[in-house]
Parts: sequence; structure tokens; C-alpha cells
Amino acid sequence: MITDTQRKNQILRKINRIPVDKLKELDDFVSSLEQGVIHTSKTLSFAGAWQDIDDAVFNGFTNDLINNRQRNRRRIDE
Repeated sequence: MITDTQRKNQILRKINRIPVDKLKELDDFVSSLEQGVIHTSKTLSFAGAWQDIDDAVFNGFTNDLINNRQRNRRRIDE
């Protein structure tokens, strides 16, 4: 089993062998990978945001959501 450090070192050795004319393409690829990580971390930053919400308040939100969706569905069907 290869460790994270060993894998990073392998990747760095491969990068050092890449021709100069391919570096822009590599940079674009790495940037695209990085954007996925940034997007995911932003989304995950909301995890647990409602952890301490009062049960009565949460149930009220849930009931309001269901009622609003039913009311909007009736308007669309008409």
C-alpha cells in the first residue's frame, strides 16, 4: 500500500518530466480538480447548521414546506 506522501512524490517526479509546452494544460487540469474541492468544501460548510434547532421550529419549517409545495402545485394544475 502506497502512502499519501509517496503518491505525492511520484506525482511530483512525473510533473518534473513533463515538457514545458504541456505545463499550461497540466495547470488547467489541476485547477479543474481544485475547483471541485473548493465547491465541495463550501457545500460541506453547511453540514450540521441545523444541528441545534428546536424540534418545534424544525417541524414548523417542514410543515410549511409541505403546505407551500401543495399550494403551488394546485396553482400549476389550474
